[in-house]
Amino acid sequence: MVHKITKIFIIAFALILSGANFSRLAAEGIADRIVATVGDEIILSSELREGVEFMKTVNPTAISDSVLTAQVLDELIRNRLLLDQAKKETVDVSKAEVDQEVEKNIAQLKARFENEEQYQEALKNEGITERILRERYRDDIRKRLISQALLSKEGLTNISITPTAIQNFYNLHKDSIARQPGQIAIAHLLILIKPSTSEEEAGQKKITEIYDIIARGGDFEEVAKSFSEDKVTKDKGGYIGKISFENLQPEVQAVVSNLKSAEISQPFRSMNGYEIIKMLSKKGNNVELSHIMIKVTMTRADTLQTKKTAQKIRDMLVKGANFDSIVKIYSDDPMTRDSGGYLGSFLLVGLQEPFRSAIESLPAGAVSAPVLSEHGYHLIKILARQDEKLLSLEEIQDQLRSYLYDEELQKRLTDYIAKIAKTTFIARYTD
Repeated sequence: MVHKITKIFIIAFALILSGANFSRLAAEGIADRIVATVGDEIILSSELREGVEFMKTVNPTAISDSVLTAQVLDELIRNRLLLDQAKKETVDVSKAEVDQEVEKNIAQLKARFENEEQYQEALKNEGITERILRERYRDDIRKRLISQALLSKEGLTNISITPTAIQNFYNLHKDSIARQPGQIAIAHLLILIKPSTSEEEAGQKKITEIYDIIARGGDFEEVAKSFSEDKVTKDKGGYIGKISFENLQPEVQAVVSNLKSAEISQPFRSMNGYEIIKMLSKKGNNVELSHIMIKVTMTRADTLQTKKTAQKIRDMLVKGANFDSIVKIYSDDPMTRDSGGYLGSFLLVGLQEPFRSAIESLPAGAVSAPVLSEHGYHLIKILARQDEKLLSLEEIQDQLRSYLYDEELQKRLTDYIAKIAKTTFIARYTD
C-alpha cells in the first residue's frame, strides 16, 4: 500500500522545509528503487513520490504529474549535491544542534493546534506517537542543517542588503508589493423567506397523513413513490444513498443521529419542506438514507413580506437598538445567532455580489439595507473596516530585506550548485 502524506505531516514538513529543500517520509514496507544517484548519495522512488504528493497538497496547480515529478527530482538532486559536497569537505553538525532544532520544530507544530489535547488527538488519528514523529523527520532536519553549514562555510550566506537597495526596490515595485487591499469585518442578521401560514399548514397536514399510512403498515418505498415531492428520489422509493453525516443539513443531522438501522423518523421540518427519514444503515460516520418529502413552496408575496420585516428590523437598529440583542431575537442563522451574527473579516475585493455593492461604501458601525441572497434577507453590520492603502517603506522594509536576501542567496546557490555538479557523478534512472 502506497503511503500517503497526512494532515499532521503536511504541517510538520511545512515547518521543516525551507526554500528548495524537500523532506523525505519514506513509505514503509513497500518495494523501493533508486531513481537517481548523486555522488555517494541516492534518491529513492519513495522520496520522489512523497515530494510530488507534498507539492500537490501545499501548492495545487494545473501542472501535469510528469512535469511536477521532473521538477521535484531536480530539487532532490540539488539537495543531494549539497550533502555530497558537505561530505567531501567534512562538514557536519552535532547531535545537540539537531536535537535543538527538532524540539523547536515540535514546538512550532504544537502551536498550530489550539491545545495539547487536539495535538495528541491528531497524532492518534495518524496512528503515531510524538517520539515516532520526531524520528521521522530528525534526518530531514540534520540534512538541512548540514546544507546550511556548508553554505555558511562557503560564504554564500554572507549577504548584506543595504538601505539604498531596499529603497530602490520599494520605489520600483511599490504599486504592486506595498498595496494593502481593503479589509472589512462584518456581522449579519438573517431573515429566512418563509411560506404563508396556509401553505405551511397544508404541508404539515399532508406529511401527517403520509406518516399515518406508514404507521399503519404501509411500505415506505411504495409510499415514497406515490406521495414524495422530491423528483430526484421519488421513483427510487425515496432512496438518497450513502452520505457522510457531516454533509447533512443541521436539522437532518438532529433527526438522523437518533435513528437506528431500519428505523423511520417522525415527520420534521427541513429547509425545503417536511420530511420523513428512513435509516437504512449506519456505519461509522456514514449513513444510508431514504426519505419522503413534501415541499412547502414560497411565493413572491412571501419574499416581499420578508423584505418588509427585514426593513422594520433595520429601522430599529438605525434608531439605536443593540445589534447583538436584536440578532438573538430575530436572526434565523443558528450558527451566528449567539455570537452577535459575527461572520469574520474579509478582503473587500473577495466579497461576492450582491454583498460587496451593498456594503463597500458603508462606514464602520453602519447597517446595510436588506440584501437578498438564496437564503433570505440579510442585514449586514460593518464592525470594522480598513480601506486599501499603500504601505510605507518603514512598514515593510523588514519583509523587503528578507526578500532581497533570499533572492541573492538563490542566485549564489544556483551558481554554486552548477559548479559542484561539474565534478560530481549524477545519474537518473527514471522511466
